[in-house]
Amino acid sequence: MTSAGNGTANRRHDVVVVGARVAGSATAMLLARLGHDVVVVDQASFPSDTVSTHSIARSGVVQLHRWGLLDEVLDSGAPAIRQVTFHAGGESVRRTIKHKAGVDHLVAPRRYVLDTILATAAQRPAPRCAPASP
Repeated sequence: MTSAGNGTANRRHDVVVVGARVAGSATAMLLARLGHDVVVVDQASFPSDTVSTHSIARSGVVQLHRWGLLDEVLDSGAPAIRQVTFHAGGESVRRTIKHKAGVDHLVAPRRYVLDTILATAAQRPAPRCAPASP
């Protein structure tokens, strides 16, 4: 992946991803890992904070784990959330996060931390496989 503004104005790329936050960076990372030449453009400068949800749901945590980024998110200081409490109608229900799909917690990183981790992962060179020589 390359980033716009680094001498790429006249280059051709396989894919241009518009938006470098969570969805855009994750998409760019996955496409680059598949061997595509990817450029990501965004109007914001990074890292920057933005209003976001309180935590990442299990499906998002599972993806971070599959992509090899969950440890980096936890190492950033984001808490591993192992229990949640739901409040409704004057009642509270507490639930423990069950171990499923390789994770037993949720995470709640700051957005500028998560965006930076994903954008950095998208910039890592994709591993290349060469055919074995006879």
